[in-house]
Amino acid sequence: MKNSRRNNIIILAVLVVICMASRILFMGRHLEGWDSIDFALGLHDYDIAYYQPHFPGYPVYMSFCWLVHLFTDSDILALTIPGAVFGSAALIPLFYLTKRMFSNEVAWLTAFIYIVNPLCWLQSEKAFSDATGLFFIILSAQLLFFACTSRAYAFRYLIMGSVMLGICLGVRLSYFPFIILWLYVLHTLSKSKEGNIKIRYGLLAFVIGICIWLIPLACYTGLKSLIVNGFSFTFGHFGDWGGSIVTSQNVFSRFSGFMWSVFCNGLGFWCYDTSVFRILPSIIMGVGIFLYLRHARFDYKTRFIIFYMLPYFLWVFLGQNLEKPRHVLPLIPLIIICISAGLERLRESKYTYPYLSLSKDNYFSPYHLFIGILIMSMSIISISLVYAHKNEPIAQIQLLSYMKRNYDTPSTRIYCWETKRFFEYYAPAWDTRRVRNVNDLQYDIESSLITPEIMLSTSKIRGINSITNKSKVIAEFKNNRYINNPSHKLTLYDLSALK
Repeated sequence: MKNSRRNNIIILAVLVVICMASRILFMGRHLEGWDSIDFALGLHDYDIAYYQPHFPGYPVYMSFCWLVHLFTDSDILALTIPGAVFGSAALIPLFYLTKRMFSNEVAWLTAFIYIVNPLCWLQSEKAFSDATGLFFIILSAQLLFFACTSRAYAFRYLIMGSVMLGICLGVRLSYFPFIILWLYVLHTLSKSKEGNIKIRYGLLAFVIGICIWLIPLACYTGLKSLIVNGFSFTFGHFGDWGGSIVTSQNVFSRFSGFMWSVFCNGLGFWCYDTSVFRILPSIIMGVGIFLYLRHARFDYKTRFIIFYMLPYFLWVFLGQNLEKPRHVLPLIPLIIICISAGLERLRESKYTYPYLSLSKDNYFSPYHLFIGILIMSMSIISISLVYAHKNEPIAQIQLLSYMKRNYDTPSTRIYCWETKRFFEYYAPAWDTRRVRNVNDLQYDIESSLITPEIMLSTSKIRGINSITNKSKVIAEFKNNRYINNPSHKLTLYDLSALK
C-alpha cells in the first residue's frame, strides 16, 4: 500500500509538471477582455473606484500577480502565470477527490481528461482569475468531502476546507454559491459526535479565511469606500450591464447559451460550427454521462455532487453573462468526474457482455479503445485551440492594429463599448468614447464642442445598424469564438456623415 501511494504521488507530480508546461508553452500574448485589462491597470495603480480592478478587487489573485510581477516587467506574464500554476495544481485535489468518491482508476482517468480539456487548458493561460479560483474551489471541495467521509480527521478537514473556501472568495467572489455546499457539509457533520463543536469551528475557520483578504483590503481602500463601490457595482451588474436575467430575459436564449458554454465550449462537444472530428469524442463523453446517470444512486456522493453543482448552475444561469463561457469553469471538473465514472462501467462490461471484448488482452477492450480515442482526440482539439490562441490576435486586438496602421490619432474619434478599455491600455492617445447605444452616441456627437475629421464606431454599440449601412462598413475582424466569444466578431463603421 505504501508503494502504491508513493507511485501515485510520483506519477501525479509528473502529470502536474506536464500540465503546467503545456499551459506555459501556449501562454497568450495579449490581454483579452475588460477584466484582464482591469487587472493589468491594477498592477500599477490598485484602485477599486476606478475599476483597477472592479469590485471586489480580487485581492488574493492580485497578490499572486504582484508577487510574479516582482520578477518580470510583463503584465501579461504576471497575470497569467498564477492561472497556469494553480490551474495545473488543481489536478492534485481533483485526483484525490475522485479517488475518495469512486476509485483509483476513475481518478487517473479524470486527471488525464482534465489535462486535455479545452476550457480548463485555455483558461489556465489567460489573464483572468478563474483558473486560480478553480484550484481553491476544488481543494475546498476535496477537503469538505473528506470531512464528510473521514472519522478520525473529519475535524481537521472541515477547518482546512472552510479556510480554503473563505480564501477562494478573495480570488473570485462570484464563487459564493459554493457556500451552500459548505452549509450542507456542516449540516451533515452536525449529526455526528461533537457536531455542535464542529459547526462552531467550521464557522470560525470560514470567517478566518475571509478575514485573511478582507481586512487588508478594507484597510487599503477604506471600509466606507469598499462598501459604496460594492453596492454600486452589484446594482450595476445585476440591473444594468452585467448580462443577468434582469437585462437578458430570453430564457430559451440563456439556456442555449448555457448548454453551449458547458458542453461545446467547456467539454469540447461537437457543434454546428466545429469540425466533424469532435463527433466521436462527443459520443464517448455522452456515453460516459449516460452510464453514470443510469447507475447513480442517491447516496452521499450523489448528494455532494448535487450540492456542488446545482447552486452554482442556478447562479450562472440567472446572474452571470452567458456570453463568457469561463463562468461555467467550476462545473467542468465535476462533470469530468461523472464522465470518468460512467466510462469506468465499460471496464466491467466485458465481464457482463463477453462479446464486447475485442481481444483476450484487456488493453484492447472497448474501455481502453474508447479512452484512447477520447484522450487523443481531445488533445488534438485543445492543442489546435491553444495554438490559435497564442498566435492569432483576437478581434479587438486586430481592430487596434488596424487603427494604428490606417488612421491618424489627432483627427480620429472612435465610439466603442468595452473595447475602449483596450485603447486605454494599449493606445491611450486615441480619442475613444464609451457609449452603450446609438442614442448615447448621437448625444455625444451633438454635445461635442469640436468634431473630429473622422468618426468611427464598432458594431458592439446597440442599434448602430439603424444609422449605418453596408456602404459605411470599413473593416471586419473575427476570431474563433471558442477562444474568445464575447467579441469574436467586430465591424468598424464610418460615421463621418453624421457630422
